[in-house]
Amino acid sequence: MINVEPAYSGVLYIKVVGRGMKKVSPLTRDELWSPSGNLSPRIKKLRDEYFSFADRDYFRNEIKPFTNGTDWDEMFSPSQWGVVPELIPFYQCFTDSLPSLAEMVELPPGFWDKPLVVRAALFFREVVSRHLPVKILEGELIVGGHFNTAMSRVHKRKEHRKWRKETDRWLKQTRFLNSHGIGNAGATPGHIIPDYAKVLRKGMGGLVDYFRQLLDESNDPRQQDLLEALIICCQGGREFASRYAEEAHRLSAETENPVRARELEEIARICEKVPWGPADTFHEALQSLWFTHMLVMVAESYPGPGLSPGRIDQYLYEYYRRDIDEGGLTREKAKELLECFWIKPNYAYDYLARVGPNQGITSGYGQLITIGGMGPDGEDTSNELTWLILEVIEEMNLLEPKPNIRLHRKTPENLLRRVAEMLAEAQGSPFLMNFDENSIRGLEWEGLPPEELWDYAPVGCLENTLQGNDRSGTVDVNVNLAKVVELTLFNGKDLLTGKRIGPRTGDVTRMKIWQEFREAFEIQLKVMISTMLDFNNHADSIRATYE
Repeated sequence: MINVEPAYSGVLYIKVVGRGMKKVSPLTRDELWSPSGNLSPRIKKLRDEYFSFADRDYFRNEIKPFTNGTDWDEMFSPSQWGVVPELIPFYQCFTDSLPSLAEMVELPPGFWDKPLVVRAALFFREVVSRHLPVKILEGELIVGGHFNTAMSRVHKRKEHRKWRKETDRWLKQTRFLNSHGIGNAGATPGHIIPDYAKVLRKGMGGLVDYFRQLLDESNDPRQQDLLEALIICCQGGREFASRYAEEAHRLSAETENPVRARELEEIARICEKVPWGPADTFHEALQSLWFTHMLVMVAESYPGPGLSPGRIDQYLYEYYRRDIDEGGLTREKAKELLECFWIKPNYAYDYLARVGPNQGITSGYGQLITIGGMGPDGEDTSNELTWLILEVIEEMNLLEPKPNIRLHRKTPENLLRRVAEMLAEAQGSPFLMNFDENSIRGLEWEGLPPEELWDYAPVGCLENTLQGNDRSGTVDVNVNLAKVVELTLFNGKDLLTGKRIGPRTGDVTRMKIWQEFREAFEIQLKVMISTMLDFNNHADSIRATYE
């Protein structure tokens, strides 16, 4: 058994039962946030480049708004962005400023004759295939960087009026709930783990074939519209990747470095293949994963929603193992590819990089990766890639993607020791440890399918979620329990304003036993939970109907 104990001197000790104490020297602030000295020159340069926002002239992933050109178009939707009430005072600023910065997108013929879901897909395809900046940084092996967007709502005028009415009503609820302390009221979109493994296996082209089959079998017009939209989005993904292939070919022809020229030609080959086609190599799988993750963030008008790659050591392992066994990949090369990938999600913070002294880095985005854990029969699923990823986490020392380590009764002792050492010697990585037996019991209590629970992973603000078929909404309904106590004490009245915002549950000064107070509390609690549920259902309804 391993315990990590802080000493009053600030020195950390790892206590290994039966083996005494191991002293770990304290780190200075600079050392704490620095990368390992083992990084290759390529990775060190790319990591340093990320942290040089003020000096980066070639590329910044700052927000890019895109408009359809109508005078009623809006790029900011309160029910799409911002889970925290601190954002509310800035809503009007976002609404007013984004149109002034927006880039006009030329719409395809017949655009306004299409249903809303198809218009949104067509607009997305136009943006990614023609407008989104395409930049390849010197030395990088995983490409693609601009995903912070604010997309047009593509409403017709009548739709916009209805959306505006519903949004204003929802905002009124938001301000009321927050100002009265009832709960943390805000929008919570996203919180999903897409089925990235399926994209790696089938490619977006394979998904299009599947969607077309469903389209042929469907008699439901609304389902047909959705399937058409999904096909259009996948086609946009192919066109998006081809732009990176063209850029890699261009840079290859211009460079005088033959080694870099070969790398760029390989990047071009990979971008011509994935994510439209299935991945066959570890490099292809990482690039397909990143492109797909990027495209979902673009479609979601990132930043905002929690979006996680899930159990990457599981679904990437087959590509790693095959390449290693066939001699096409070394462990060191795989590590360098992972490190190139590791830098990419951090560019989410470019959205806020001009605010404050810390380049916008706030820990505010939920791009969690998960490693380790059990399989369907309770067996341990850690593998060589799990260990390699731990090295990458430790040596890169970056905030994103936030690591989660799944532990359970059969986790190997040496893996437990490795994780304990990382916790003692680093700034908190692994970011989160999940104990499978407890986590799975919690998911089963929620009513999720028992046979799928072993394959969970966290997303967003650390909500455990199934991969590819679930949306964790555990941050949607944040009720202030202290407020419930207040309403119980004052018979449903808000103490500050004197207004009644809860039901009448009786004068507590006349209550004679604890059970009376408890019953009153439970009544107030049920009403407040119902209020917050209705509020968040309203936000979901706005997104489903108009966005």
